[in-house]
This record gives sequence, structure tokens and C-alpha cells, in this order.
Amino acid sequence: MDAPPSEEHAMPSFLKPCLIAASTLALTACVTFGKQKTNAPRLTCAPETVELMKKLRLEPGQQGSLQLDAAQPGGPTDYGVYRQGKVTSRLESAVGDLPAGTLVVGVLWMDTGKVQVRYTQASLPDGQNHPVCLVLGASAPGGLYAEAGTTPSAITLPRSAPFTVVSQFE
Repeated sequence: MDAPPSEEHAMPSFLKPCLIAASTLALTACVTFGKQKTNAPRLTCAPETVELMKKLRLEPGQQGSLQLDAAQPGGPTDYGVYRQGKVTSRLESAVGDLPAGTLVVGVLWMDTGKVQVRYTQASLPDGQNHPVCLVLGASAPGGLYAEAGTTPSAITLPRSAPFTVVSQFE
């Protein structure tokens, strides 16, 4: 059995619960924030989707810009707060045969500070729907780094962001 600590090295009893709480909070923050993520959707860009995208003049590497959340108010230079999960974005620029105003649906998630979206469905302003393979960001595999103040449940990003056409989700 260990000897009790000497009086000069003893921790005051009222500090012990505070130290335990602070340690637990710090450890939880490190584990949760550093590793918190929604698993990427297990998707591939189907060969028939790639063929359809060719007919729509969508080629891998083409880029454009979009409003990250079509329903969120504000201008293109504003910032918005987003949640992990399904997101509907609006194309600000035409790409291939997808005109500006096309809605694209995807899944948004955060992976160690980088926000990813894989878009799989496009709804043109004339009502046509097409499968697509687009990613958030200016290059494949895509993604944008979240702004300061972002948490896993409140992701801060610019409302206007680039997207890229891909033939395969990585």
C-alpha cells in the first residue's frame, strides 16, 4: 500500500473533482473533434452515369460554382452554417448542359476539418432529372477546409463554393 501524500504535496480536496472534469473534457474534445466525422457515403460513379454525363457534355475536371445550400438566405459573399447530411445546392454557373439554377443533391460530411460533398442527382430548371458525379471543391477528391469556429454540428463555410465534375468518387 502506498503511503499517503505528504501535506505539502497533497491536492486540496475541492480541486480533485475540477481536475477530473477538466481532464475528461480535454480528452473528449481531442478525441471527438479530431476524429468526429460522418462516414463518406459508399458510392461509386456508375458506368451508366459516366456515359450519361458525356451526353450532357460533363467531363471530369470541369468546374463551376454553386450556392452550398439553395434554401439558406444570404448573398454569395456571405458565410453560412451547415449540418452533416443531405444538402441541396444550386449551380451559379453552367457546366456542360447543366444550366445555372440547376439543383444538385448530395451528402455533406466533415472529415478532420475538411468538408466534403458528393453530389449524385441534378434537377434542371425545366424539370429533367439526371444522375451526376460532382464533388465540392476545386479538384478531386474535393472538399473545402472549414472556417474557424466550425464544430461537427455547425460547419461554417462560404455560401458560394466551387465544384468539380468527377468520373469516380475517391
